[in-house]
Amino acid sequence: MQANKKTQKKDEINLEKIGFQPITFENYVKKHLKINPLEDEKDLREKLNSALFALKNGVKCSCGNDIWVIGSAMVGNGCFTCITGEALPDHDFEIDTALKQS
Repeated sequence: MQANKKTQKKDEINLEKIGFQPITFENYVKKHLKINPLEDEKDLREKLNSALFALKNGVKCSCGNDIWVIGSAMVGNGCFTCITGEALPDHDFEIDTALKQS
């Protein structure tokens, strides 16, 4: 029975990741800076690294879901739904290593 609970939990975590479009850290930084040329690159990298660190250390959204690294870097630790108000991502970007966390 323990194995079933473990499998079920893993499936729940993976369901949270459905709909994200994986992007490397470096490609996201380039894309973000191209769209937001006034943003400070060093600051962006620090915020993304901080959010990745939080995810890797088990920080969750207040609702209990995994945090969305890209969104959390901009507005504070939260999941996709709590940050955007949308139920699921629809090809929204997420750092590829964050998707592999689960």
